[in-house]
Amino acid sequence: RDKDLDRLSGLPDKVLLQIISLLPLKEIVRTSLLAIRWKDLFSLVSDINIDDNNVIRKSLGNGYMNIVERFLFSRKRDVGIDKFRLKCGKIVDPFRINGWIQYALGYHVKELDLTIGIKGFNELNFGVFTCKTLVILRLSMDKGSILSVPTYFRLPNLKVLHLGLMKCSDDGSVDRLVSGCISLEELHLRNCEVSNLNKLRVCNATLKKLFLSGFMGTDHEIEIITPNLVHFSYYYSGTKGFSLINLNSLSEARIYIGPYLFSTVDFAPTATALMNGISQARSLYLTLYSSKPILLTPGLVPQFPNLTYLNLEMGGCLPEWKILLANSPCLDTLALDFEFSGSGLESHNNGRDETEKVPGCLMYKVKTIKLLSFQGKPFESQVVEYLLKNAKVLERFTVRLSGKKRLRTKISKEVRALSRVSKKCQVTII
Repeated sequence: RDKDLDRLSGLPDKVLLQIISLLPLKEIVRTSLLAIRWKDLFSLVSDINIDDNNVIRKSLGNGYMNIVERFLFSRKRDVGIDKFRLKCGKIVDPFRINGWIQYALGYHVKELDLTIGIKGFNELNFGVFTCKTLVILRLSMDKGSILSVPTYFRLPNLKVLHLGLMKCSDDGSVDRLVSGCISLEELHLRNCEVSNLNKLRVCNATLKKLFLSGFMGTDHEIEIITPNLVHFSYYYSGTKGFSLINLNSLSEARIYIGPYLFSTVDFAPTATALMNGISQARSLYLTLYSSKPILLTPGLVPQFPNLTYLNLEMGGCLPEWKILLANSPCLDTLALDFEFSGSGLESHNNGRDETEKVPGCLMYKVKTIKLLSFQGKPFESQVVEYLLKNAKVLERFTVRLSGKKRLRTKISKEVRALSRVSKKCQVTII
């Protein structure tokens, strides 16, 4: 009967190890006291999570660090490390950090996740740049820390690299690191300090996914040479130059332009280069929170010959999104998100023949339209009327409402009552 009650202990070692790996390190060690079945189980853990945020008082720091080291040296020597996560900055002494990292490297670690929030910590263990077993590396450091990449390093099996909250030592630091990873498939650069750089260069033939966001500094140029890139995400935070070379394999692009553009930077050349660089994309997610939609200025928007899906999130006044539609002849699905949109939309009918302005894709290609965060404002209703009037082959028209229930009921009736040019069009209100 007692055995029936202790069903947890009856689980296989593999399952129990997955469970206790989710616990704070101190609790993992305590599991050895539960029963004989658990006595040595903690020493087989291959996913290690060291986080000094779990320490309530700074005065307990020495005790916590001793627990960490006792745990590390109590592990079975023939058990490798799949994942080693170290998050510190509260109470861990800097001189112990590289020792713990070296321990993980010595056990053929596959995934290394380092968040080091210690001011001025610049002497990262050199072995991090020469680990042959490393597949995933996430490195986030204090804003004052400098990433110094050695001239020689070798990460032959690294597929995923995340760099965040750090300062690059020189123009070639990121380029050396990225180009030297011969198996790299995914790269994240987030909130890095680039004010001391002239050029941030990302050149890699195997890279498939690239995420750039939150750079601190506007006097740099960005150059991207990634012929096999299929996904590109970019959060615009200011740059004086942009060069995207040979992105012919691009499948999906996600571009975010914030609520303001830097007055010290001429954004037009950057916008032109950016739009030209992603013009081969098949799916485009474009977020414009700026009241000056420079990105959609006539003459800056290139042809998007492969684009079949467009998701446009709009803020401020409604951008001239029809320019983008006019240059996307194969567009099949259009999604418009009005969550942060305001008033100020100019009338679609400005005295000219409306039929001359209708993009070809809207009349002959677009079969699915989704309107998100729809509140029934006058200019939003204007958009609905325009789309239903001109989308001749439209099959699915979905409107996701937001706002108070009484207003949603009213808007729903109004939308359903609108005439539509397509006889196949099915309207769904959510």
